[in-house]
Amino acid sequence: DAKSINSFLGWEQEFFVVKAEYYRARPDLVACGRTLIGKLPTRNQQGELNYFAPLPGTVKQLMENIQAVMLRVGVPMAVMHNEVAPGQHEMSPIYCQAPFSCDNNVLFMEVATKEAEKLGLAALFHEKPFAGLNGSGKHNNWSIGTDTGMNFFYPGKTDKAREVFVTAIACLAYGLCQHNELVRCAVATSGNDHRLGAQEAPPAILSLCPGAGFEVHVDSIISGGTLLGYGAEKTSAKE
Repeated sequence: DAKSINSFLGWEQEFFVVKAEYYRARPDLVACGRTLIGKLPTRNQQGELNYFAPLPGTVKQLMENIQAVMLRVGVPMAVMHNEVAPGQHEMSPIYCQAPFSCDNNVLFMEVATKEAEKLGLAALFHEKPFAGLNGSGKHNNWSIGTDTGMNFFYPGKTDKAREVFVTAIACLAYGLCQHNELVRCAVATSGNDHRLGAQEAPPAILSLCPGAGFEVHVDSIISGGTLLGYGAEKTSAKE
């Protein structure tokens, strides 16, 4: 009954928040979006404590303000938390069709910038504003589905649903293998490559990790094998 197939996207926007007075005091940060000179913090990212710490009061207020504005324009934000680097944070919306999701991301950055200014803060969206610290990624949670609600990457609980799932995974694996250079060109922009240097996922490496057992089944499908027949088995580590 499906009449169309849609690409769905849920983005995770990372960004830094600093006091506006400190931001304006750095011409390199204002002009380039990143610092050109400087020194690492004494503790740097030791223990990654920022990730597990509660949101600072002013940042929490900023995120709640952003969340309220985005909700009014029809973009409900589902996640907000600290990130690994000092002063780094993340917000994510509920996924939707990819074209709308991309527009929502641009809108989010505009709203965040304006709301930060109201609180005497500055939101930094450059991929690598501070050398030696984690850069800010824009992770994408992507899927394909029909206008009737079928998600090709949902395993399901019936043989029919599993057939769709394994077929989609096999097609994705084959597509990544055949067109990896095209995908690499799409994601490895100069800014995204510049983001590296701490703990970020390098865009030069394309990987699909379905698990050792399921990977064998996917390889079999690509070679012309049957779609069904895979069963997950519980195993335990042996001494």
